Amino acid sequence: MDKVLSLLGLCRRAGRLQAGFDVCRETARAKKAALLIAAGDVSEKTYKNLRYEAGRAGIQAVRIQAGMAELSKACGIKAGVVAVTDEGFAGALLKEYGELPESQQREKEE
Repeated sequence: MDKVLSLLGLCRRAGRLQAGFDVCRETARAKKAALLIAAGDVSEKTYKNLRYEAGRAGIQAVRIQAGMAELSKACGIKAGVVAVTDEGFAGALLKEYGELPESQQREKEE
């Protein structure tokens, strides 16, 4: 989990992270998000809405074990939901989190 939080911090410093549900929703709708991430302690309703927006955008939404306080500390901003706008960072985060889509897993194996 520490590596995921470190990657999110790096992503923030690189300017490839958007924070807050409304901003993440708009980023996903504009097809600029590569991955949506929710803290472990966000409400079920918020996570359900996040998954819905991810599905509409054709991307993944994951819930990490870290709570909002840990996520906020790692990213340097107070938020329970973030959007990664870079494919490279999104792939690295999913690989670290262990949730690569099947098509990408097959590519890695070949």
